[in-house]
This record gives sequence, structure tokens and C-alpha cells, in this order.
Amino acid sequence: METVPAEATGGRRLRLPRSPGREHFMFGRVIRVDMPMGDSPMPGDNLVYLYGHRSKEKVPELGALTVDDLLVPPKFINRQPWLKGFFENVVHAPLEDSDVLARHCFRKPLKEVYVNDRGDVLAERIEPCGFFALDSYLTLDDAISEALGVAPASD
Repeated sequence: METVPAEATGGRRLRLPRSPGREHFMFGRVIRVDMPMGDSPMPGDNLVYLYGHRSKEKVPELGALTVDDLLVPPKFINRQPWLKGFFENVVHAPLEDSDVLARHCFRKPLKEVYVNDRGDVLAERIEPCGFFALDSYLTLDDAISEALGVAPASD
């Protein structure tokens, strides 16, 4: 089984099939920080991407972190994953235009509309489409587990 370190999965180690004895890191990028209310579910949220790319190296090859390789749709999170030590900053690099989706889409279930990351209503759903809600490190872990096809960690 392959083990994904806790800092890459919201604080839990995931066991993945097909790679006996090898530890891999998974990566994300912060796309927007300290977002205002309206652009995000809560003031101060961060918009993050989580990628399918894995590496034995702790520092990612930035060229491998592409919008075509998102593991899950973009997510809104607060600072808790970092404050609790589940996430770790390993490199700081400016975002290029190609690092960011041309348009973001989030479903707002109460109004049954889709909005972008500025709160503007979209005419239609655009993939990948996330959920206009604040994720916790626990719900991120569940989303990662589901995307990887592994059972979620027990709470």
C-alpha cells in the first residue's frame, strides 16, 4: 500500500493501492487568500486547488500542477489546516495565468444558482464546479478519499 502523508490529506494518512512501500506527497496551491464575504462563503477564506499529481519529493514540480489535473473541484478553506499542522507550505511561487482556471464555478444550493469566485451569477454550470461552502480539513479529507477511490478515515 502507498501512504500519503498527513500534511497532504487534511491530517490523516491514506492508504492507496498499487505502490507497496512507497510514500508519496500530494499538493495543492492557494489561488486566492483572505477573500471578502460574497466572493467566498465566509470572510477571510482561501480558494485552493488540490491536484492529482503525486511525488516522492516534498517540493512539487510546479509544471506538474496544472488545472487539467485537479483532484477535486476548487475548494474554499480557512487557515485551520495550516494552524493545526495538517497542511504545510513547501514553496512560494507566483501564479501564472495558466495556473488558474479561466473561470471558476460554484453551486449555491440555497438559491440554486452557479456563481464564480467574485460572486457573479453564471448563466450555466462550468466544470469543474465546486460547492459554495467552507470546507474543513475533515471534509477535504473525505473529498480526497472519494477522488482517490479509498474509504474515508473514520471520524
